[in-house]
Amino acid sequence: MNSKLTDMERSKILALAELLVKKEEIYSLCAYGSRVAGYARKDSDYDMIIVAKNVNASVAERHEQEPTKSPPLIIEETALMKDAKQPSVGEFVIGRLLNIYEPIVNAEFLGSVEVEYKKRIIAEKLIEIQSDYGDFSSNLIIPHEYFLFDKLHKRALAYPEAMFSYARTYASDQRKENIEFTLRGFREAAESLASNGIIESIGDSVRIFRGRKKRIYALTELHKMFPLESRGAIRYVVHGFANRLGYGFKTRPLAKLKMMGKVESMVELDRPNKLLRLEEGVIFDDATKMIEELAQIGGFGETYEYEQKKKGDFINSTQQLEIWDDERRVKYVLKHFPELKSIKWAFLNLWSLVAKRFNQSPLSRLNREVEGVRRLNELGIKTHDIIGIVLDERTLVTEYVNGTPLSKFVEEIISGKSTDTSNIAKYGKILGKLHKAGLVYGDTKPGNALVGKDGIDLLDLEQAVENGDRAWDLAEFLYFSATRLEKKGEKKDNKTREEGIKLVAEAFLTGYRSENSGEVVAKAKNIRYLIPFLPFLTSKMIHIVRHTLEKYSSADADNP
Repeated sequence: MNSKLTDMERSKILALAELLVKKEEIYSLCAYGSRVAGYARKDSDYDMIIVAKNVNASVAERHEQEPTKSPPLIIEETALMKDAKQPSVGEFVIGRLLNIYEPIVNAEFLGSVEVEYKKRIIAEKLIEIQSDYGDFSSNLIIPHEYFLFDKLHKRALAYPEAMFSYARTYASDQRKENIEFTLRGFREAAESLASNGIIESIGDSVRIFRGRKKRIYALTELHKMFPLESRGAIRYVVHGFANRLGYGFKTRPLAKLKMMGKVESMVELDRPNKLLRLEEGVIFDDATKMIEELAQIGGFGETYEYEQKKKGDFINSTQQLEIWDDERRVKYVLKHFPELKSIKWAFLNLWSLVAKRFNQSPLSRLNREVEGVRRLNELGIKTHDIIGIVLDERTLVTEYVNGTPLSKFVEEIISGKSTDTSNIAKYGKILGKLHKAGLVYGDTKPGNALVGKDGIDLLDLEQAVENGDRAWDLAEFLYFSATRLEKKGEKKDNKTREEGIKLVAEAFLTGYRSENSGEVVAKAKNIRYLIPFLPFLTSKMIHIVRHTLEKYSSADADNP
């Protein structure tokens, strides 16, 4: 870094330090504050930290000197390093090394202390993020800049008077240089943690490893390096419990302060979560600003209209958002992941006793949806694009996909209105491809797939999982399709309907077997997959489905 101080200024600061601490006892010395950050006035003071070898033995004989507005901070070498590694109330001295400073004596020591401090900041935040967001935390790309502004945000909440210096430091003409200086320390700290296998380093960002085993290892190592105080441990447990219950921890807004002089508003300082990113899509850190930001992403100007309405039945947590102006319209789907207390999920809980255990955690379902989209994209299987996530509201924002639910094609075949089973076979083939890659859909109801002009899109991926129960995927589609036989207001034609479900089942399993073996089909015959659907099926329908499963589990069973 180019020196912000002149040689004369550095000499004066050193001379002042030697008036306060014996020369031979000065272990390190640095300047910080407005003179270094580039926003000083003519009458601004020189802020400094004097690191002494032994404070009690090093205080020099006092000389008459001009009083300073900001008395120099004097701290012992071991105490400063301890503050770097362990949290202390207020972080009164070590907190100065969060931002830009200029070393005058023993720059190497100050650099090592700074890196240790910033390593702890990263560690504490990674523990907090994993506590708050569980498995989903692995989807977050966390820039080094985020750790800086999140820490500044928290310090500003505790010390509102510090807001002025923070804003001037990072909204001034020297912003770029000031940020680059402080990110240097975070970069070195992140690389150190990455070399120990605790995080993944990607450019000027870090990422929490995917996989529960890796995450547990990383958390264990972080706790070894930076043990939580009892108060911190309690907070961690509380956060973990809240995460399981589906609550979120929102960034508290900073107080509006009256400052002297004009200071540019800083979004990063007030809303640090806005710096978080996803592999696909963005983070909406404030639900109240989501529509405005979506309009910006969609390329709309300042003038636009929008409508938000419920999509689906009364137990559905999905909404459709439409934004338009005089020239065009854009649709989005907002899928909220609440606690599962509805009738729908109470019913699924009964299913889980005998057939399939549905994951109910909001964050786990959100994580599976995002992971499912990523995996389907890797496999070349069509699904919706993720626009972003309202993190603390547990809401996924995706593009609106045009198409006809596959359930409509199923019902037309079952009712005798159509014999075209091509889309059913395509769906079975897609599912076979999914299973071959080790991914299980988890909720294969025909209403979750949309047939469009370019193929079939798989939606509602919140139960998708690696190496799950493939047989359930087959059984759910077949038995659920068979339950569509009874429709109010329609005259019963059992023979037509029975022939229809046979066509559906055969087309589906033909498509599936083109990609997969008969082993999974054979397993789907297990009675436990039938039990949840028994109240809704006639014996004849059960016989048709089970007979078709038998047929397709044995035919060419040795040829995947």
